Amino acid sequence: MAISDQGLAWMEQRGVDPEIASRLGVAASDGEIVFPFLRDGQVVNHKYRKIATKDFRQDKGGEQCLWNQDVLLDQSLTGHPVVITEGEVDAITAIQAGWPCAVSVPGGASLTPQGEDHYHYIQAVRPLLADRTIILATDDDEPGRMLHNDLLRILGRARVKWVRYPDGTKDLNDVLQWYGQGGVTEALTGAQWVEVKGVYKMSDLPPLPSPKALTTGLRCLDPHFKVRRGDFVVVTGIPGQGKTTFVNELCCRLAKTHGWRIAMGSFEQPPQTEHKRFLLSHFYGQPAWRVHDQREGLAWIDDHFTFLYPGVEDLTDLRWVIEMMGVAVARNGCQLVVIDPWNELDHDKPQGMPMTEYVNIAIKELRLAARRLNVALIVVAHPTKLGKDDAKHLGLYHISDSAAWANKADVGIVVSREPNTEMNKIAVKKTRYHDQIGVPGEVSIYYDSAAHRYREPDDMEPMI
Repeated sequence: MAISDQGLAWMEQRGVDPEIASRLGVAASDGEIVFPFLRDGQVVNHKYRKIATKDFRQDKGGEQCLWNQDVLLDQSLTGHPVVITEGEVDAITAIQAGWPCAVSVPGGASLTPQGEDHYHYIQAVRPLLADRTIILATDDDEPGRMLHNDLLRILGRARVKWVRYPDGTKDLNDVLQWYGQGGVTEALTGAQWVEVKGVYKMSDLPPLPSPKALTTGLRCLDPHFKVRRGDFVVVTGIPGQGKTTFVNELCCRLAKTHGWRIAMGSFEQPPQTEHKRFLLSHFYGQPAWRVHDQREGLAWIDDHFTFLYPGVEDLTDLRWVIEMMGVAVARNGCQLVVIDPWNELDHDKPQGMPMTEYVNIAIKELRLAARRLNVALIVVAHPTKLGKDDAKHLGLYHISDSAAWANKADVGIVVSREPNTEMNKIAVKKTRYHDQIGVPGEVSIYYDSAAHRYREPDDMEPMI
C-alpha cells in the first residue's frame, strides 16, 4: 500500500519524512495510517490510526511486539542507544533525527500501572537490550509517566536515561513541529540518567557540613582527641576506674569552653542526685554541699544540660533513645549526646538474633542518627569479664557483645586508674580521621577529688 495524498498531507503537517516512513513500511490510505509490526522479518501485526479522529485499532489476534523491533538485531547498530517511545510517529521522528535504534511500544500508555504480563514484549527482547543504553521517550502526561515508571520497573535503572521535553511540548513529534529536527537532536542528546539513589558523581552530591574539630578543654588530649559533631565515640574501662567521671568531665569542659549543650542519658545515675552533685561540684570547683547559694550553678546546668530520663513505664530501647536524641536536639539545641552505660538500655532484640548481630545493627543506627542530627555521640560500654592479666591490656575488642564497637567507632577510648593513686590513664586507642581529630596515644591526668575536676599534667595548681 502506498501513501495517499491525505497521508502525505498528514505527514507534512507533523514534519515526518515520507521517504523514511515508507522505508519503514508505513503506508496510508484515505482516512488512516498503517504501521506494520515485524518480528524476525515477518509481519505479525498492523496498527491502524484514523487521521481525523486519532482512533487506533490492530489486527485481530495480532502479536504484541515492539514496533521496529528488528532494528535490535542489526549488529552494526549495537553501539547506538535504544530509544523507546510511546507511539510510532515519535519513533520515526527519532530515526529521521539520526537515532536509528528507535522502537515504540505497541499499545500506547494507560492511566493505570500494568502488570508484568502486559509487558511480555519487553521481556522477549531483554537479551537484545543487554549492555545497551536505553532512552525512555514516553509522553510527558499522566499515562506517559505511568508507562515510564512501568518500563523502569521492568528494565531496571542502571542503564536508563529519560528525555526532558522543551516547554510546551509533550513528545518527540511535538518537539519536531515546534523546534525542528535540531530540537529533537538536542532533546535526545540531553537525555538524563534516571536517578539511582546511592550512586552519584561528585558534582551530583550536595555539599556536606564541615564540622570543626574542637578541643575538649583538656590540652594534653588535643594531639590525640578533639571532639566533632557527627562523630561516634565509644568509651570503655573496668567498672569503678573512672570512665563515667572522664565523660562527665568532658561534658562540663565542652559546656564551659564552647557553650555546648549536652543531652545526658546516664541510666545508672539519677539526674536529681548524682548528676546534680557532680555538675555543681565541677562548676564551683569544690563539693556542692559547701556552696550555700547554688542558684548560679543550677542556672548553668539548666542552660547547658538536658537529661534523657525515662518514665516508670518507658521501654528504654534503641528506638526510645534515638527519638529522645531528636527531641533534645530540636527543643534544646544539644550538640552532644551521652549514653552511659550501653548495657543499661532495654535491648529489645528480635527473637533468635545473636547479640553480636543486634549490636552491629544498633551501632549503625546510632551512627546514622548522630550524623542526621549533627551531634557528637558518646557511648560508654562495659568490657566483657576479664581475667587479671587481660585487664592490664584492655582494648576496644574487649567490649562486651561485639567487635563492632572497635570496628565502627570513629573514636575509641579506654579509661583506667593507676593503682593506689588519683591518676587516670586516658588511652585513645582509635581515631578515624588523624589529620582532623588526632592520632592514637595515651595521657595521664590527675583527678582532683577535692575540686571535682581533672588537672592537666603541666598545671598542678588547684583549679578554682
